[in-house]
Amino acid sequence: MSAPKQLTIAVLLAASACSNGNRAADAEPERGSVVVTQWNDSTELFLEYPHPVAGRATGNWAIHLSSMKDFAPVRSGTLTVRFMAVQRAAESFTIEVPARDGIFLLDPVIANPGTYRVELALASLQVTSSHVLPEVRVFASETEVPMAEEEQGGAIAFLKEQQWQIPFEVLTARESDVQRTVTAPGEIAPPDGALVEVSAPVDGIAAAAANRGAPSVGQRVIRGELLAVLSPTAQEGGITEARGRVERLQREVERAERLFAAGAIPEKRLEEARHDLEIARAEAEAIGATGDGDYRLHLTSPIAGIIARRAFVPGGRVRAGDPLFTIVDPRTAWLRVHMPASAAATIATGAPAMFTLDGHERVMATSRLVSVGRVLDPATRTVPVVFEIAEPGTTFTFGQLAKAAVPIGGTATGVVIRNDAIIDDNGTSVAFVQVSGETFERRVLTVGVTDGSRTQVVSGIRAGERVVTVGAYQVRLASMSGGDFAGGHTH
Repeated sequence: MSAPKQLTIAVLLAASACSNGNRAADAEPERGSVVVTQWNDSTELFLEYPHPVAGRATGNWAIHLSSMKDFAPVRSGTLTVRFMAVQRAAESFTIEVPARDGIFLLDPVIANPGTYRVELALASLQVTSSHVLPEVRVFASETEVPMAEEEQGGAIAFLKEQQWQIPFEVLTARESDVQRTVTAPGEIAPPDGALVEVSAPVDGIAAAAANRGAPSVGQRVIRGELLAVLSPTAQEGGITEARGRVERLQREVERAERLFAAGAIPEKRLEEARHDLEIARAEAEAIGATGDGDYRLHLTSPIAGIIARRAFVPGGRVRAGDPLFTIVDPRTAWLRVHMPASAAATIATGAPAMFTLDGHERVMATSRLVSVGRVLDPATRTVPVVFEIAEPGTTFTFGQLAKAAVPIGGTATGVVIRNDAIIDDNGTSVAFVQVSGETFERRVLTVGVTDGSRTQVVSGIRAGERVVTVGAYQVRLASMSGGDFAGGHTH
């Protein structure tokens, strides 16, 4: 099995994480144990074991293994543990299945004292991985085992069992460039042609029988689909008059063509007749009077989309100009941001704007810059900046409020973490750093530039440190409860 590409080891000589209660003042000092945390590309190893004594069973090794893909516990597989020392035969132990999800238990007996190199090889359908402990000391007698050291204050205990019960993720802080941005309010707006209103062209009645199947709010329609049928009222007479005029002018054109062919009228008279017919046809088409025989209006959808509003009742009367349907195509949308004019003039056209919708935490990105306004709103002293959004599978609600981070010229370089790692703790920006498998530290941050999804950290976190992104709020709760959030260890 090949060695992991990247390996980080943290070995802490500390009191066992599973100790319960306070020792009595006259009790004997507790012997120390070892806590090891390793990360590689495949798994996280968190191991607790008492100092081993040669020839004796010194207690369980609690071997915790988590998949680095989703930070879930390793639930199946075989773990082989090999103790190797110079000029001695290797001693091997095989654990066929985990005792519980994520936890393999081992009680090794090592015959001879000395310093061993210990390899742990995991073979599982879930993940395959290996870890190496370069120095594991086996003592000759129990009197040589060092005493437990006092735990240092300020550490936050958040057990593996707690981490496995929630969505959890830890990422490494790295040096990177961050696009400079300006934060501004905005809203989701329909693109040109993505929102249409269908109005009544004439006064009429929406007969109940003919409109029983009219589409309702939320229903999807295709272009050309029937929306409503209107019967013009007698006093309107628009359809009858329009169709009669078209028929009359059609006969005039046919007569003019015959006369022109016979040389009885000039060509100008024929052109005028044809022009009058074109105008009459356009007027008839505008009110839906282009059918033959049926003097009812059949209103159809001009676009494919979703019915956002329906403002008529089957059997009711409508007046000319009344909006009957509002149809939207929510597959694409515009983000209209209200920016100060000075900032709008420095927008970086090639970088996407990042934004979140009101009431949601998901960060989305725009696909392109559509326009930058040139007219200042006298009330807000801002100009509209419009971006196109194309998020596959997302249905937008037009009019929804948003908070946008709009890119402007230039970048900043430094330690960068994701925005979801930053918690607002009573007005203070903090993050939580994992220093070992079950130990975390609260860090107060000085933040710099943000691009809407990532933020530069000026102080508080160093490059290479592991920062909690998903699950940071639960770690904060653990820090407030003195490390007993969600209960104690179950080894």
